Amino acid sequence: MNYIVQPLGDQAVRMEMEDSSPPIRSICAFLTSHPLKGVVDIVGGLSSVTIFYEYPATNFYSLKEHLAALLENFPEDNVAAFTNTRTVYLPTLYDGPDLSQLSSTHNMTEETIIRLHTGGTYEVTMLGFLPGFPYLTGLPESLETPRLSTPRGKVEAGSVGIGGNQTGVYPIASPGGWNLIGRTPIPLFSPGEKEPFLLQAGDTVRFQAISEKEYNEWLEKVQQQTDWKKEVIDCHEEN
Repeated sequence: MNYIVQPLGDQAVRMEMEDSSPPIRSICAFLTSHPLKGVVDIVGGLSSVTIFYEYPATNFYSLKEHLAALLENFPEDNVAAFTNTRTVYLPTLYDGPDLSQLSSTHNMTEETIIRLHTGGTYEVTMLGFLPGFPYLTGLPESLETPRLSTPRGKVEAGSVGIGGNQTGVYPIASPGGWNLIGRTPIPLFSPGEKEPFLLQAGDTVRFQAISEKEYNEWLEKVQQQTDWKKEVIDCHEEN
C-alpha cells in the first residue's frame, strides 16, 4: 500500500493513495474497526482518506505514527473482509429533460440509453457535493457526456443524471449541471432519521426502469412511511 500522509488544517490528516489498490472503502472500514485515540471521523474520497481528530487527545505526528503502524497489518490478501456487499436498487422513471438531447448527441434511441443505463452495475465511490449525493462509477463508455455548459438554477430531488463518466442522483433540490435522464421516488437523504443517508461508499447500485404509475405507487409507499427500504436494499453483510 503506497500513500502520503499530510496535515489538513490543525485537526485532520489526509491520506492520499498513490495507487488504486486497496479500495478506499476497505481502508476506511479497516480504520473504523481499529479505533485510534482522538479520532472522531473518517471520510473516504475518490483517491484519499481524511481522518479528523481532536487536539490535544492526539496530534498530527502521533496520529501519523499510529496510522503507519496500524496499516502495516492491513490484510491486503483479504480485502473482502472490509468490503460492503450491499446492492441498492433504485426504481427510475426515465423522463428527464436531457434524455432527448443525449439521444441526439450519442446517435442512439432513448430506449437504448435507458437499456444501457439500467444495464450498468455502479459503485458508490464517495458521497459529496450535497448530503448523500453518490458519485457512481461504472457508466458505460457510450453514455459518457460532459456536464452542461450552463448549470440549471434548480434540479429537483431524486433527479438521475450523467456527468462525464459518472452517473448520480440529486438527494435534495439544488443547482446542478448534470444531464438529467430520469427521476427516482426513493429518498437518498432523510435528515430526520438516525441513518440519514440511504447509500454508503462501497454500495453497488442498480437502476430499474419503471412507469409513471409505478413511480406514483413508490411515492405513496415512501410518504406512508412503509418499510420500503427492505424492497430496495439487498444486504449480504455479515454482522
